[in-house]
Amino acid sequence: ARTNLGLGTIATVAAPSGTVVGTSDTQTLTNKRVTRRVSTTTSSSTPTPNADTDDIYKVTALAAGATFGAPTGTPTAGQGLIIRVKDNGSAQTLAWNTAYRFSSDLAAPTTTVISKTLYLGFIWNSDDSKWDNVAQIGNI
Repeated sequence: ARTNLGLGTIATVAAPSGTVVGTSDTQTLTNKRVTRRVSTTTSSSTPTPNADTDDIYKVTALAAGATFGAPTGTPTAGQGLIIRVKDNGSAQTLAWNTAYRFSSDLAAPTTTVISKTLYLGFIWNSDDSKWDNVAQIGNI
């Protein structure tokens, strides 16, 4: 069907099949994919993720020592953030804003490993206003 509103001819869009997700309903989604929001910084001495737009924050070809800034934006309780770091072929020093919290089980990495990828997983702890490091792996 087509509708003319005096602005030209507009095609009517068919309604989706299946149940439509409501804005206030409690529903279980099955067979759906959430595409992660990814941003990339080539090299920066102060790489800073944005909690409103980044699920994965990639730093590629890091060519200088870097101090990771506190993520900007407004995170929500339990929100995840993955930071991926790779240097430019020479080891670079790493430092972390106090917004990132590390434990004695997973100490903060202080340098990259030449030409290897480092992954760090964080969860926003809204009770303490910290990005808690809950996973990390390097030498990939």
